[in-house]
Amino acid sequence: MAIPELDVSARGGLLLGAYMAGRSTQPNLLTRGTTDQAIITGIATAASYGWSVSAGSVLRSVANRLPIPMAAPVVNAATAVTGLTLARGINPHGGVRPAAANLAAKTLGAVGLAGLGADALELARGRRGGRLLAAGAMIGVGVAAWAKTRPGRAEIGSKKADGTYEEDTPRELNAGKTAALGVGTALLLYGAAHVESALGEAIARGTANLLGGKPENHRMVGRIGATAASLSLGWSAIGVATAKLTNVGADLDVANLAAPTMPEVTGSPESGIPWDAQSREGARWLSEALLADGISAVMQEPAKQPIRVYAALPAADSLEGRAELLLRELDRTKALERKNIAIFSPTGSGYVNYVACETFEYLTRGDCASMAIAYSVLPSAMSLTRTDLGTRQTELVVAGVTERLLAMPASERPRFFIFGESLGCKVSEEMFSGASDVSLRGFGLEAGVWVGTPAFTKWHKRVWGNRSQGEVPEVGPDSIYATRAISDWHQLSDSDQARVKYLLLQNGDDPVPKFEAPLWWRPPDWLGPEGSRPPGAPKGTSWLPVVTFIATFVDLLNALTPTPGVFQQGGHDYRVEIPDAIRKVWGLSASHEQMQRVNRALRERELGWELDRDWAEAEAKSGKGKSKAEHHVAAEAAKWTQADKPLTPEAISSLTEKDIQPGVEPPEK
Repeated sequence: MAIPELDVSARGGLLLGAYMAGRSTQPNLLTRGTTDQAIITGIATAASYGWSVSAGSVLRSVANRLPIPMAAPVVNAATAVTGLTLARGINPHGGVRPAAANLAAKTLGAVGLAGLGADALELARGRRGGRLLAAGAMIGVGVAAWAKTRPGRAEIGSKKADGTYEEDTPRELNAGKTAALGVGTALLLYGAAHVESALGEAIARGTANLLGGKPENHRMVGRIGATAASLSLGWSAIGVATAKLTNVGADLDVANLAAPTMPEVTGSPESGIPWDAQSREGARWLSEALLADGISAVMQEPAKQPIRVYAALPAADSLEGRAELLLRELDRTKALERKNIAIFSPTGSGYVNYVACETFEYLTRGDCASMAIAYSVLPSAMSLTRTDLGTRQTELVVAGVTERLLAMPASERPRFFIFGESLGCKVSEEMFSGASDVSLRGFGLEAGVWVGTPAFTKWHKRVWGNRSQGEVPEVGPDSIYATRAISDWHQLSDSDQARVKYLLLQNGDDPVPKFEAPLWWRPPDWLGPEGSRPPGAPKGTSWLPVVTFIATFVDLLNALTPTPGVFQQGGHDYRVEIPDAIRKVWGLSASHEQMQRVNRALRERELGWELDRDWAEAEAKSGKGKSKAEHHVAAEAAKWTQADKPLTPEAISSLTEKDIQPGVEPPEK
């Protein structure tokens, strides 16, 4: 049985999809691999196809009702001219409504042009070579669109002057695989187009049988029904993924099944929060607590055992319950009798940035208490709906701490700091209603550091104000300093840095502070004119609806791929910058030599704990699975330590033992 020809609307959708596929290859913030490019191309093409065939069906339905010859080309031409003319007169930077109107006008224009192309191909429909002509047209449109991306001249945001990249793990496109995946994607989309057309036609026939009329008069209903079916399938897949990731986030690592024994840590026998109420990330942070002896070895000064308290999501059924449990832990451990306390706002999964926390513990010589309260166990991208809960919890904890501080003599109060990372920035920053640091001081917070604040954080937007991304920021309002890139912070004078008490850091190529819904319908400030783009923005790239949104989302997924024990600065990785930022902004003392040892210890601890967890997981397996898992860990460890061959169990043990029983010798002079 011969495969039926696609209808005209589907042909128009494929032409527009081919154009978006070609444009999807333009560079963005970070490098991308072959699979990444296939994902971007596939989604951009499918989205373009979907809206093109839906809008095209509406236009064809209108044309079918007009008593004029060649009605379809006339309607498509009128739509193209009207849409593109309107788009030229609407400023896409004028706000949400003008941006949406501009995009709608451009979309109409694009659909009209695609419809005209489909009308031209319709002349060859059913004739010999008709399918070949259609395929050639689609390929030609894709190649022409690719040529507009300025291949070889446009540059990725993370690319440095020396040709290297500020990323943990730069990715490379394999030309052969990319071409193969491109062909495969095209074939899949072509097949999907047939399936979608068949489903739409079936729905149209059913609607005609039910309401009367001809199926072609109900084609729009068929298209909408087919799109709804696709969306339902996608929503179901998201539900399955969420359930699976929830289980992963709640389960403890094999290496952390045993509860800590130190009374200064939540989950110990003396704690009011049992160990079985911990999540994976909370248990990691508590199990890997720094020891006083380790701090002494690094700082070469006497040290106390630091306090760590954590309220995981399973600890209580309500946000009030979790906040109260955490405050009780602070009281139990006598945390406010320390000279320094800090609240660390975790990411969606509950992860607390250990570099920030351990730097705090080293530089205070252990005379400190660190606290955190979780609001989710899912990755940050799937925890967006829980940020309001996280903010309210954080408010309750900060209010409880402040109440206790005010009840103490001023001379005995500890200094109170705050740190946030990624989604934890939004959770903690949204506590502050104004753009002034007065609101922060009103909470009793002496200083704060946030890294990688998400783009949709309202307080951050208010702090930034109406400044352009092409403008080098100054300190303010008051003692707040928000950067466009790390270079902004480094270029401040010593006196200006000393004024900063609340620092909002971001890497210029970090997609987290740049990814937001408006990317779908309007050009962002960081993709403005070439001469005004901030550090880290791509060069030679133009904004495109769908493509820029999806490309930045893929960058988001690739933004943090760290190698244990090897600190980089780029994307969403701030491990290099955090220690010195904490020292300066929080006013903690350390000599140059001490900071060198701290930085080395942070790297050794990261490598040791990662190996400890991975090796414990491998050892817990049985039979052939155990040998295979052990070999995998040994091979990965070789990559991390740049060894020539897989590490032996003895070598792995030496790395983990050194970290778990900390002891760092002074660096050689």
